[in-house]
Amino acid sequence: MHSSSPGHSAHIPSGRQPSPNAVLAVLMVGTFLAPLDSSIVNIALPYIAPDLKVTLTSVSWVATAYLLTSAALLLSMGRLGDMWGLRNLYVGGLLIFGTGSAACALSHTLPVLLGSRVLQAVGAAMLFAAGPAMVARTFPPEKRGAALGIVSLAVAAGLTVGPALGGVLVGTFGWPSIFIINIPLSVVAAAVAWRTLPAEEAIGESFDTLGAVLAGGALLSLLGAVTEAETFGIGSIEIIGALVASVVLGVSFLWWERAATHPMVDLRLFRSQPFSAGLAAAVLAYMTMFSVIFTMPFYLLRAKALPASLAGVMLMATPLAMAVLAPYAGRLSDRIGSRVLSTVGLLVLAVGLGVLSTLHQGTPEWFIGMSLFIVGAGMAIFQTPNTAAVMQATPRARAGVGSAFIAEARNVGMMLGIALTAAIVTSRMGVSTGALDGTGLLQPAVAAELIAGMSLAMRVSVALAIVAAALSWFFRGDVVAKVEHGR
Repeated sequence: MHSSSPGHSAHIPSGRQPSPNAVLAVLMVGTFLAPLDSSIVNIALPYIAPDLKVTLTSVSWVATAYLLTSAALLLSMGRLGDMWGLRNLYVGGLLIFGTGSAACALSHTLPVLLGSRVLQAVGAAMLFAAGPAMVARTFPPEKRGAALGIVSLAVAAGLTVGPALGGVLVGTFGWPSIFIINIPLSVVAAAVAWRTLPAEEAIGESFDTLGAVLAGGALLSLLGAVTEAETFGIGSIEIIGALVASVVLGVSFLWWERAATHPMVDLRLFRSQPFSAGLAAAVLAYMTMFSVIFTMPFYLLRAKALPASLAGVMLMATPLAMAVLAPYAGRLSDRIGSRVLSTVGLLVLAVGLGVLSTLHQGTPEWFIGMSLFIVGAGMAIFQTPNTAAVMQATPRARAGVGSAFIAEARNVGMMLGIALTAAIVTSRMGVSTGALDGTGLLQPAVAAELIAGMSLAMRVSVALAIVAAALSWFFRGDVVAKVEHGR
């Protein structure tokens, strides 16, 4: 049985309280670094592969290992933040991230690079778990949406700057430079964070090691199966075994959390409709978002044969819209609440996806850019108010776990969206995915099949966005008080 109410205040602030704006500025650095590294590494993979004398398939694990590790550790890191203090978690995350970056830059073999990326991901998980939680503890509810909007701006900026910055660094200094740049930023940010962020006293609870292992194993098995489904086949013994393992570990985790004295996740959190519906809507929204991110480079570069520079500029339309609109959405959610904004954002997202489903080989570039901007606008209008609603529904003493769940929803949605979209497009194209003409582009008939598969994937994403909108509108009942008092 649980020995403490989830609403029990876990931390006692000590010393002079820092300016909320100073806290927000420090948090933006880590919130920028983690997505920057996730996006910047993709452009370096074609250079890393020949340098380390490995195949592109093998080197893809440089990106995959980072995503899987951070996803598997997020909940554990959120719990550690609630126990040890969010400042300790955040500063530790920056230092581990910087150490992992240095190890990546010095790697001369793929196994060493993969191990270094895992270390980086540990730090990234700590940063993602601490960020929104620190905002929730620093800003009052009436200002929290605006602050989270600024944090969302930092995430979008990292995703936007990554490819362009990576291209310049790799072309000028070589691929290790994309990791070297993280080192001074991490060290300086850690020093400033230690002096700026409010100190918190540790609570007298033990860490739920078995719960952490079960939760991490369940997520790792699920996301590993999703990631490798196309490689092994959805009906293969490897994928079925991983899915069965995920279910068994997940059920065991739920059983153990109900019995643990100090559970890693207090399951009473899910009694709150804003918490549960907000996370479910986030998973669906990120599934639709990454269906776009996954398919559009193939469409622009392989089907429409656009120059890489022009395609890169067009793909910036989505994160640019998010960067511009997220702060405004956050401030507006402080005034009118999250329900209307989250729902409207998802409906705008559905419109953008519907427009993308109409693309063909002759679609003008301005129309494509406008469509991508609409998608980003819808995501921005949804994301910040939804995050604010989830954090509002999370008791203060469990802010780290709530923050981790938000990041977990993004990771799960991203991987499920890519896997679902890849399955739809591949089934539509059949075995002709590699049919290239003499210029390295898809042959006209194959390009038409690619566009048809992408159109079908966008229509499926429209349906997912509408389901998410229904969750946001109909399941926003405020039952936070029940969670906080443990009833």
